[in-house]
Amino acid sequence: MNYSVVKRLNPIDKDAEALYYAQPVWGSEVGLRTIAQQISKYSTLTLADVSAVLASFVEMLPMWLKEGHSIRLGNFGILRLTFKSDGKTKEEEVTGNSINHVRVVLRGCREFKNEFNDLHFEKVAVAAKKSDDGQGGD
Repeated sequence: MNYSVVKRLNPIDKDAEALYYAQPVWGSEVGLRTIAQQISKYSTLTLADVSAVLASFVEMLPMWLKEGHSIRLGNFGILRLTFKSDGKTKEEEVTGNSINHVRVVLRGCREFKNEFNDLHFEKVAVAAKKSDDGQGGD
């Protein structure tokens, strides 16, 4: 896994000295078509079959999550929705309108996480900096 080094200011203490941090450098995205092609090569299923199953799976996920289900994906992990809510002084003041920042969270299973125990990190130079303000971009 490649990483670069960025200098960031402390957002809590603006007077503190900026520090250097490692940040991941990702390659290109791998899409459903590429995933389907790879699965097809290692199975008896055609590209069309795998593509149809993956597309249907992705289409069904929001429905199950909206119904409040956690979705266990074998040894990969569990998908679920989470959210934040505004604090209120009285219980009856908390309504659905108090809920915001809904996110989909993947909690990886131990077996899946263990696949990364032997991960090797390599420092790379970044061609263009996103920001020169000491925060290093996002």
